[in-house]
Order: sequence, then C-alpha cells, then structure tokens
Amino acid sequence: MSNFRVIILGAGPAGLFTAHGLTAAGIDYVVLERQPEIVRYKGALIVLWPPLLRLLDQLGIYESVKQLSTPLPSQTKFTHSGEPLCGGDAFVALEHELGYPTLGLSRGNLIRTLYETLPERATKVRANANVVNIETHKDGVRVHLADGSGIDGSIVIAGDGVHSPTRELIQRLRHDSSATGDLKPTDPMVANFMSLFGHTRSDRTDIAMGDFAESHGPGIASQSARLRDAIYFTVVKRLEKPVSDKRSFTTEEINKFAQEMSDVTVFPGVKLKEIWPLREETNAVLLHQEEGMAEKWHHGRIVLVGDAAHKMTSMNGQGALSAILSATVLINSLRATLKKNPRPSTQELEMAFTQYETSRKGAVKPVLDLGVFISRFITWMGEETEAMDREVSRDLNLVEDSLKKLLPLFTPSPIFDFLPFEGKQGHTPWEVDSKPPIRARL
Repeated sequence: MSNFRVIILGAGPAGLFTAHGLTAAGIDYVVLERQPEIVRYKGALIVLWPPLLRLLDQLGIYESVKQLSTPLPSQTKFTHSGEPLCGGDAFVALEHELGYPTLGLSRGNLIRTLYETLPERATKVRANANVVNIETHKDGVRVHLADGSGIDGSIVIAGDGVHSPTRELIQRLRHDSSATGDLKPTDPMVANFMSLFGHTRSDRTDIAMGDFAESHGPGIASQSARLRDAIYFTVVKRLEKPVSDKRSFTTEEINKFAQEMSDVTVFPGVKLKEIWPLREETNAVLLHQEEGMAEKWHHGRIVLVGDAAHKMTSMNGQGALSAILSATVLINSLRATLKKNPRPSTQELEMAFTQYETSRKGAVKPVLDLGVFISRFITWMGEETEAMDREVSRDLNLVEDSLKKLLPLFTPSPIFDFLPFEGKQGHTPWEVDSKPPIRARL
C-alpha cells in the first residue's frame, strides 16, 4: 500500500497483533510504546480462547504461542471458604466443538511471542516513545514525542490502554467540532472492583496442571490457574463506590490488601496466604478493574482499538480476545478502503472506521454484559445472590452451561478476509469460513 503508513500506539497484545495483521495485509506501520522495553513480564494470566487461536493460526504463529502455553482442560468453582460449587471439563468440550483448545499464557509470554515473530520488528517497533500530542491535517497525521521528535503517518491506531490519552483527545476534538459545544468529555471506563494479580514459581503437586479455579464470596472472588511456568492468581474485591480516576498502589498497600485477603481460597484446599509469601514480588500488582465502552471510537484519522475502546474485568476472561477481534475487523475495513483508493481521504477513512465501530459495538456489547453479570454474581451482591449461586451450582452442568453461553459469542468471530488458510474445525462450524471466497492478498 504505497505511501500509506499506520502509526500504532501501544505495544501490548492489541498493538502487536495489529502490527501482524497490517504486515499480512501489506500495509506499512510503526509501533510506538511508551515503556522502556517491549517484552515485559508484568501482568496476569491471559486465557487464549479458540477464536483468538484461530487468528494466530491464520497468521502462522499458533504453534509458537502453543509451545509456551498450558492447556486448560478443567474448571473448578467453590466458595471463598473452600466449599465446592461445581466443576467440569468445559474447555475440553469447547475444543471438541470448535477445533481449537483453550490455553493459559502469561501476558508477558504473549507479548514476547507476538514481538519475536514480527517481521522487521527491529526497525518498526520503538520503545521509550512517549506520545505527548497528535496533530491531524488533511492528508495525514503527525505524532509528537516527549523527546521533541515527530513521526508522520497516514492514520493513528491507538491501542494505548484503558486510560487512553488518545480516547481523551478524540473526545476533546469532538467537543471542539460540535456545533452546540455540548459534547463534554467524560470517562466511560468506571471501576467497581479492585484486584490483586500475582504468580509464584512454587511447584504444588496438589494443584493439577492446567486447572482453572474460581472462588465466589461476599464482595470477593478469585481466579487462579496452574500453568507450566508458574501458578497465577487473581483476588478481586468489590469497591464501596465506583471510581474512574487512574490510581497506582504502593508496595505497602499491596501487602495490606494481600493480608486482608489471606484466608481467601484460591485453589481447592489452598488459601492465598499459602502462596503469597512465595510470589515474585516485582510482578505482584494491585489495580482497579474498569468496565465500559467508549461512546465514539474514532475521529478524523484517529481510531481506537482494544481496551481504549472497550474494557471488561478479568472475571470475564475475554478482554484480550475482544481486543484482537476488534483489531481484525479494523484491518479488514482499512484494507478494503485502501484497495479502492491507495490514498484515501479523511472522509473515506472515517467511513471505514464507522463500519468497524458499528460492527464491533454490536459484537462487544453482549460480551460486556456477560462480564458485568459474572462479576456481580460471583462476588455475591447479597444473600439472595449467594443463595442463587449455591442453588444453581448444585444442579448445574458446567459443560452444557459454558457451551450455551460461549458458542453463540465465539462462532461468529471474524478472521482476516484477505488471507486464506486451512483452519481447524470441530463439531460446530464457524460462521466465517476460512476457505475461499476470502479475498486474495494484493
């Protein structure tokens, strides 16, 4: 795509996946990451669902990711005090239906794989590139960095996270261009929960490899998994009131929270206090978990992707999947526009961005809604919720329930419409076939 250049903000999973997709589409790009390094191991466990693995397979990096991942065959649910609720091999059943497994992988290893398998990464991915302003004009954009330098491009795709400065910029630009001036910037991402994330390299033979464990309780919950490289845990607490301000927590506050949650059961028969002393301290983090969706995902030549556009809590387990599916639809829409006109006008690009936003809002909304329900249900909003959880769990077939909820969300998942490949198939067909008529690559 001659002379068309995309500037990607953020080298997280969404940003690096976008770079892979643009490479496959033959579209030039540069990735700007504000952190001093690209491969960084802070962060939690990421669940790699079948639609995500299908896209990695299409890009030719499925096997690379699989080598570092751990299959998640089973799921166990219990109360915060350790009373059993339900369990089953829901992930195995999902693989039978869709052909791809469900894998567990640390965020750091996912970033590492996406980066190390990216062609021309040495010249196209820049660390320590802190963006301070985005200037737009008729035919392109100029991104200004904190070091005083500037980078020119055709558009900006911002995967700069839940507290996205680019989303704030889009709101300001829309406010400034509004005829009535009533589009006041607001923060659409609101946190109702805070979470402690961490992992330990301790080898617990009493915790089954690949077991995904979830505890429920009054205002608290946990989700943990034993992978090949470490045991990952997340403990969630409901906030007294919603907050939207970005907040960093001190080491003292992290340790205090861990002490308060020390008796929470994180695996059957295992409490947080048993594994917390064995944690890797530099990778233990406490943060707010936001939920929400931006009202507008684009303005002019700037467009949002991933958590900058839509955010859900880790309790849903679909944040990374939703981000990557959004990036896929955006790249398909952008490539179709460039195929018609290699030098599209701002109006043509906005039409492509609107198509992307409309498509993905409709798909993300039920995922967000499911996440909102799950997070409130497993943290027992009251005695009535607790009683319902216990009653439902007693008679629940976890496998059937999981398939009922997840298959309608997963089977319509998009793939790159210009990159034919032979994908895996299970008993339930994908709605978007991997075989022609997928458009040939330009």
